[in-house]
Amino acid sequence: MKVGLEYVDPYSFAFLRLLLAFVFSVVLLRSGERPRADMLRDWRVWALGVLNGGGFILQYVGIALTTATRTALLTQSNVVVTALVSWRLLGEPMGLANLIALPLATLGVFLLVTGGDLSALSGGQATGDLLVILAGWMWSFFLVLNKHTVSKKDTNISQMVVWVMLVTAMATAPFALVLGSMTRAVLPWEGWGAVAYTAAFCTVLPYLLFARAQRFVSATLAAIVLLIEVVVAIVSSTLMLGEQLALGSGLGAALICISIVLASRSSGSR
Repeated sequence: MKVGLEYVDPYSFAFLRLLLAFVFSVVLLRSGERPRADMLRDWRVWALGVLNGGGFILQYVGIALTTATRTALLTQSNVVVTALVSWRLLGEPMGLANLIALPLATLGVFLLVTGGDLSALSGGQATGDLLVILAGWMWSFFLVLNKHTVSKKDTNISQMVVWVMLVTAMATAPFALVLGSMTRAVLPWEGWGAVAYTAAFCTVLPYLLFARAQRFVSATLAAIVLLIEVVVAIVSSTLMLGEQLALGSGLGAALICISIVLASRSSGSR
């Protein structure tokens, strides 16, 4: 994404990424079965697409108004909201392990993103902070509704992924057309490469694997396990980009891993 944003504005990037994700998911699906457009009659497909698209747009707009550090921290704090929503709407038990894992995960994200340095959070703007918080909340409801949907035995997950990708692209399209530069500029090949890569390997395949996995795990566990994305990003930037890994960040990564183990044990005990 960082490379791609050098060649294309964030609104157009989000839309093109999701549109290509729909195309790739159709190609992937057609190797086994034909896409079924009747899936669009399911309100959950539309709700998932709108929630996902709304989360993307709010995050993209919010990060332009606040710092990247605050964006990462505030967005990933949705793990607590996910646990509360899944507890209230799906009746998922919290359990002692989850009650311990949630604050550990939250503290881990804080330390991982900031390195324990509170000054890293300075410079944010209230509007940007609010937008990325709302983005995190939208993805919380997305996680819970996704869990509810894939838990149904009659849900064809591969078909669902295809049409959720389409609705998500549709949800971002107005922002790309009005606020983006897609209609006024030619996208270079480097930009298309970044868009295609994120569409295939950061959108379609992860969502397909995630949707299949969520049939077997709780929404709370899914939200906590997804925090490993932040750990991998920090470690990768250290190894590949030469960025310094602060001691506090290392401790934060360890706390996130511990919280994942605790939440997994809690899920397994049920």
